[in-house]
Amino acid sequence: MALTMERCDSVAQEEEIKALFLRNERPTFAAFFDRAYRYAMSAGGASWVARNGPAGIVGHQAVFPRSFADVHRVVQGALFVDSLFDRPHRNFWSAVELCRRTLADLRDAGRFDFAYTDPTPPALAVLRATGFTTIGTFQRFVLPLNPLYLGVFRIRSRPEPLSVARAEGLQDTSVAEALRTLRPGAQFRVERSLELYATRLGGETIPSWQWLLLRPERDPGSPVAALVLTTRPPGQAVLSVVDVLWDEARVSAASVLHAMARTARAEGFKKLSMLTLAESRLARSLERCGFIRREGTLPLVVQRIREDAVLPPVQDWVLTYFDGSAW
Repeated sequence: MALTMERCDSVAQEEEIKALFLRNERPTFAAFFDRAYRYAMSAGGASWVARNGPAGIVGHQAVFPRSFADVHRVVQGALFVDSLFDRPHRNFWSAVELCRRTLADLRDAGRFDFAYTDPTPPALAVLRATGFTTIGTFQRFVLPLNPLYLGVFRIRSRPEPLSVARAEGLQDTSVAEALRTLRPGAQFRVERSLELYATRLGGETIPSWQWLLLRPERDPGSPVAALVLTTRPPGQAVLSVVDVLWDEARVSAASVLHAMARTARAEGFKKLSMLTLAESRLARSLERCGFIRREGTLPLVVQRIREDAVLPPVQDWVLTYFDGSAW
């Protein structure tokens, strides 16, 4: 029997979608669905499903809305997540058909400017067949926190000293105020909110976290100049940077990175880790501050939904682990 592809309200089809992931060995998906899907659907997201007659849903693809901005533009991105088929229907052409239906509906709706995701190798072939192109590469960078090593790169990059305050919880007023004041500037990045962070934090991939709020030491009473979200993988001496935002008119990326490194070392960590686009200006700042590229990458693939959508060159994009599809 031929599969039927259709758009649906994820929440309305909650039980069938959860059942699909459960029988395909994704036991944590239900908790993630409860945390993330309702917010995504209220913001204009949706699921696309493949049905096999009375057998019900045998395939799934979701789109989460993401608003990107810099000083020149605001554009709407559609993040592709959670593509999965039951094993008897897990083949190239079924996945291509579901992806094509998703893209066709997005074009008809006219809300989104472009679609993007960071696929695994099997999914990359499907996305290429439906018109996605690779524009960049997600790569992990690691900074050894040896004091002599840090000292050499501190001299080279000449960072400004920043004070660091810590905050925890999703309703911290200082974090909310920082999100209101830290505008993207020349950086092309996804707009943040406490509600968006709540869809990810506390789950399987980010079980614990802490905010770092940075200000110039010369002006301790000034508004927050950078906000860093960190997590501590259990059993590892590595502090992982989940997300970072900064006011480039007030502080440099190098100043923020060195403040992060100083904080991590003071807390007993041996390494600082961060994921971002290898081709971006942020990646170049990481390397100037001593970060080392690690093996293992994922492509960033993009397809314009609106033909007149204007996207900046990839070096201007600021994407972190928080922006990927591993939700």
